[in-house]
Amino acid sequence: MDTNLQEFSSTLKEFKQILQTTRFGSHKDFTTRENTKPLRELEEHPLSPELRYLYSNYITLLILPHIHINTYSSLFPKMHIFGKTGAMSSKHNPWKEGKVVIGHSFNKSSRKIWADTTQNLTPIHITDLEGNFMRLTSSINLFFKLLIELCLSYNENRDKEPKCGSHTDLWDLHREEIVSPYFANRIKDLIPASDLFIVTAVFTQE
Repeated sequence: MDTNLQEFSSTLKEFKQILQTTRFGSHKDFTTRENTKPLRELEEHPLSPELRYLYSNYITLLILPHIHINTYSSLFPKMHIFGKTGAMSSKHNPWKEGKVVIGHSFNKSSRKIWADTTQNLTPIHITDLEGNFMRLTSSINLFFKLLIELCLSYNENRDKEPKCGSHTDLWDLHREEIVSPYFANRIKDLIPASDLFIVTAVFTQE
């Protein structure tokens, strides 16, 4: 395993541990996959080394407070049939320009999270409302490091959370007014200052 994959492997192990030691995960989240079973191949869509390692070793379905990480099966284009007669259909294709949707954000301006399989280290992009790509992180390894910081930001502010059963507006305020600036402060040394706004928005803002 080369140095970059070794670093990515360590990050994923730390991420899994963080999930299991905070309330955002359980033994069912981000579980280890038996990598002796080969991945089903994606026709015409080669994976980057980092994505192949990720999906070979982990079952990735994960729902965090503001980010969803998809499973390997979501990478396959599909045809959806609607209605009893099958008269209506739509094609789902998560691939575009050598990039693939690996997750989603709840940010209204940039919901799809794309991994660039054509570039070294697998940079992560988002698309704006017009479908234009914007780079979010320089590597998928950094993306998962930011997810670690997101989990820790929530966990370290649990004492400020609304009471259980509170209206969703209070939880939204907690996320945007407490967790978001805390997260931004934690990641300021991990990413360029010019990226801080967009990263914080995608990970914590509506």
